[in-house]
Amino acid sequence: MPNDAQPAAATDAPPPKTPRESYTVLSESMMPDQLNHHGNVFGGVILALVDKCGGVVARRHARLPVVTVSIDRVEFREPVYANDYVEAHGRIVYVGRSSMDILVTVEAEQVETGLRRQTNRCILTYVALDKLNGKPATVPPLTLETDEDRRLHALAERRRQRRQAEAADGPQEW
Repeated sequence: MPNDAQPAAATDAPPPKTPRESYTVLSESMMPDQLNHHGNVFGGVILALVDKCGGVVARRHARLPVVTVSIDRVEFREPVYANDYVEAHGRIVYVGRSSMDILVTVEAEQVETGLRRQTNRCILTYVALDKLNGKPATVPPLTLETDEDRRLHALAERRRQRRQAEAADGPQEW
């Protein structure tokens, strides 16, 4: 099964989907009221945009309500400034039985100059919920089409294995 991320499940499983089918871009202009005391956009504003984008990707893949389970390894590479035009790009990279891992990258554009830069990236995990009882629901398997799909899926698989190993060690103390 060279292009499938996981084997077909029971006959009641939803049909597979590709990452391309749920790819999402959300955009917003950053305004002065979103600035922190350093003159940069609050990290929380960026995280809210990232979570919204990831949620749309997960809902488009599952066609069900979803909840955020985790936001992992948020990288703030560069500040975002007032008047920057910001785009959050979301793509699904891994699918479990009811969970989905979404990679979101953020680009900021200085509109006056056209200068674009990647400012943030992170992985988010969502769980799909059954519409009737709010319990975890089965999501469509992921069909990987491109080398980039396969590369990101392999990275997400390794991340999942690390997280499972950490969880097996018991509660973590901060």
